[in-house]
Amino acid sequence: MNYYRKIYLVRHGSVGNGNEKRYVGNTDLPLCREGILQCKKLQRFFSTIDIERAYLSPLKRCVQTADIILKYKNIDRIMIEEFKEINMGKWEGKTFTYVKKLFPDEFKKRGESIETFVPQGGESFEQLQKRVIPKMMNIIENSTGDIMIITHAGVNRVILCHILSIPLYHIFKIKQNYGCINELCWNDEEKNWVKEKFNLNM
Repeated sequence: MNYYRKIYLVRHGSVGNGNEKRYVGNTDLPLCREGILQCKKLQRFFSTIDIERAYLSPLKRCVQTADIILKYKNIDRIMIEEFKEINMGKWEGKTFTYVKKLFPDEFKKRGESIETFVPQGGESFEQLQKRVIPKMMNIIENSTGDIMIITHAGVNRVILCHILSIPLYHIFKIKQNYGCINELCWNDEEKNWVKEKFNLNM
């Protein structure tokens, strides 16, 4: 009996939100042209890989990513609310420069306590991890084949921090490029992760 299963953790394609860095959390942005091209490369990569089922964030950029990657695969695609990107509250859509100017104290506090800081009306990375990990583990424990999870940079990072036992204050040391793949391997018998490949780019 084969106790090992693959979990393909994918970040959606690019949304092309300009040259200046912005806080883009659960704002529902579509893929840009570059993002569509990235997903077509992922489609080719997964064309010879059997996937039992795909689980994804219901935000548009993840749904579009799934539509492109899985265009020629007849498998279930299940929307998971818990896989939405972190909620940045009043900072949503604002540039880093804008937030630093209008909320200097909060901006500083987030830099000092990245894992626990909660922007007004939003959530922290600790809170994000607490909603993502139980749902992901429930999905893994109630599936039998190789699966795909299509989410966001923040979601992927809290998952990888959990798997690798990395403290959340190091979360941004984990790179997650647009359209990247994290190839994870789960041991059903031992109930643990046995090998991983991170931030693979097509």
